[in-house]
Amino acid sequence: MDEVFKTGQKTSLIAASVTITLAIIKAVVGFLSGSLVLLGDAVHSFADSFSSFAAWFGLKIAKKKPTEKFNYGFYKAESVTALIISFLILFAGYSIIKESISNIMSVPELSIPALAMGAAILDGLAMFLVGRYEVKKGRLINSQSLIADGKESRMHLLSSSVVLIGVLAAHFNIPYLEGITGIVISLFIFEAGIDAIKDAIFSLMDVSPDPKIEKTIKKILNKISGLRDFKNLKLRKSGPFIFGEVTAKIGKSLDIKKANEISESIEQSIKQKVKNLDSFTVSFKPFETKKQKVCIPIDKRNGLESRISEHFGRAKYFIFLQLNENKIEDFYIKENIHSDDKVRAGLKSSNFVIKEKVDLVITNQMGPIAFHTLRDNIVDIYKNSNHSIKDVVKDFANGNLEFLKKPTRKKT
Repeated sequence: MDEVFKTGQKTSLIAASVTITLAIIKAVVGFLSGSLVLLGDAVHSFADSFSSFAAWFGLKIAKKKPTEKFNYGFYKAESVTALIISFLILFAGYSIIKESISNIMSVPELSIPALAMGAAILDGLAMFLVGRYEVKKGRLINSQSLIADGKESRMHLLSSSVVLIGVLAAHFNIPYLEGITGIVISLFIFEAGIDAIKDAIFSLMDVSPDPKIEKTIKKILNKISGLRDFKNLKLRKSGPFIFGEVTAKIGKSLDIKKANEISESIEQSIKQKVKNLDSFTVSFKPFETKKQKVCIPIDKRNGLESRISEHFGRAKYFIFLQLNENKIEDFYIKENIHSDDKVRAGLKSSNFVIKEKVDLVITNQMGPIAFHTLRDNIVDIYKNSNHSIKDVVKDFANGNLEFLKKPTRKKT
């Protein structure tokens, strides 16, 4: 986090230093050559250097640690600074259009035109490169103020073009050209300023930062093992950082330790994809749904008349039931290919069942390895005796099944 702010402050100071240097050069050349448009652009550059210093100041405040009064820190100071810079961009556009209108009919006299043209070209190219540098670094650390200031700096290529056209028009005594070009260019500056204002206001109002980021996070959540469902995904931008929260739906078998593990897994997975994520808060709620997928171990393929096997890992088959409001909508049976394995049959059978994405398992007996494997993947486990599948579902619907909190037998 500190590295982010250091990068931002260094970038804004470089931009401010270059801008002030160019402003001094234009002021001197404008005075020597008698170019009013170059002197006006020098004043414009001095104002721009203020916006770069404002970006630096905003980042400096934003990196301060939270206090008792400002519990969430000072990140939004950077967004406030971006808003101020956005208004400076609009003011720059206003200044250019005002001067262009006033000069539209005039043809000023000019001496040393080559020096004036050289200053205009140097300013345009240098500030364009500085603007690219600011925008690149701003996007790297997700800094609104740097991006806004960088866009304004890039606009110097346009304003310097106006200056160059004005110098050429003065040199060749061509009326109208400087004023008309300045008016057109100011419209582009207004567009950049309005976009920057919109981004800053959206950030201050906690509008979700980017639909693509939200889509990325949803994909990650859908892949988290043990997460049945989620809702209320919220994202907000504060300075260069993104904060998020979500309500996760999980089975009743989840304990505090496992909840913390899932929460950390979610946050780490998102941080790998969203580099400027500061934190992601996960709150848990029991998963309640009318539809559930149930797995029951059986030894014979007799459809819904099948009876629960005495064992889980050694069962010959598994029947998978799709329940809707505790009524069987559909079912299918799969052979347990690990039933005759000499070692770790319970572990392998559990992983086999987990791949079917079941919500719960109903069994007669279960050892510790199978039990903890299923629980680690947030599969609820219930116990029932050797009844038919139809009777088991009735018992489940009536709440007569025992919810297993520990294995039914010790490891052998």
